[in-house]
Amino acid sequence: DHLDYYLDLFERNLARAGGQVHFAADAAQANAIVAHLAESRGVKIATKSKSMVSEELSLNPVLESVGVEVFETDLGEYIIQLANETPSHLVAPALHKTKEQVADLFTEKLGLPHLENIEDMARAAREVLRQKFLQADMGISGANFLVAETGTLVIITNEGNGRLCTSAPRLHVGITGMEKVIPSLQDLAVFLRLLPRSATGQRITSYVSMITGPRRNDDEDGPEEFHLVLV
Repeated sequence: DHLDYYLDLFERNLARAGGQVHFAADAAQANAIVAHLAESRGVKIATKSKSMVSEELSLNPVLESVGVEVFETDLGEYIIQLANETPSHLVAPALHKTKEQVADLFTEKLGLPHLENIEDMARAAREVLRQKFLQADMGISGANFLVAETGTLVIITNEGNGRLCTSAPRLHVGITGMEKVIPSLQDLAVFLRLLPRSATGQRITSYVSMITGPRRNDDEDGPEEFHLVLV
């Protein structure tokens, strides 16, 4: 009922924290904003945490067209990217793949020996992606929630890749739909109980990350710039 009020409140509070909101009317405008940020900042490598909105936008080919190497870092998304497919499930993007198919894919695309154990495959993917985390100029994430009263982006994940994407590169770009805005941290507490149980049956996910703007002067790490594209 009051979405316009909370969008304005979120934008003001994020700006106060040093971040910037970009409003995009459609996919073309959202892609153009992210591509401009990448080109103007000389980005060569981008790492991505899971973002369903970026899938809907077909963002990766747009970034690749301006010379950016893009790496999905959620394990399921990474498998799907290697296979040049689209996700089959919101929580488990590679749900339709057998472990044998994944092993064949890793051998074909990454030159790895044929692995039969799932833990070995996950370890191999982590070793490949770890270098990309260290090299990335831009980190891209989605958002599970945006808290208006603090200007905070919240992502909940079961892999550590979300935190590496949002804190290691010098530029963090969040991309999400405007319907993710909620009024307060008090409201967030309710949704943090609802979402994991609805998605995976967990009481809470392994990681709950709350990001409010870029790195401050006294912070040990974090991005130099934080931009949020609201579609």
